[in-house]
Amino acid sequence: MNKLKILKFIVFILTFFLIFGILSAVGIIYKKIKTPTENIDITLNQPKGSYIESYKISDKKVYILVKGANTPDRIIVVDQSSQSIINTIKTN
Repeated sequence: MNKLKILKFIVFILTFFLIFGILSAVGIIYKKIKTPTENIDITLNQPKGSYIESYKISDKKVYILVKGANTPDRIIVVDQSSQSIINTIKTN
């Protein structure tokens, strides 16, 4: 009779861990999916006729290649955490 009680207890514990694990996984996945994305407007203050040719994200910085408006090409560096322009690199 003792062996049966021990076996039932082990099955109960394993079932508990299985259900707890599944609920935890669902909760973590839900948090990752539900995380809202922020839309932030940053004014680049470029002349009219300029356009973004390409961009690259590296080390929490966004590097934006801006062309056009009869001005030399330039790279604008934006910090993602502060959402501010760090530097503008102009080409010849």
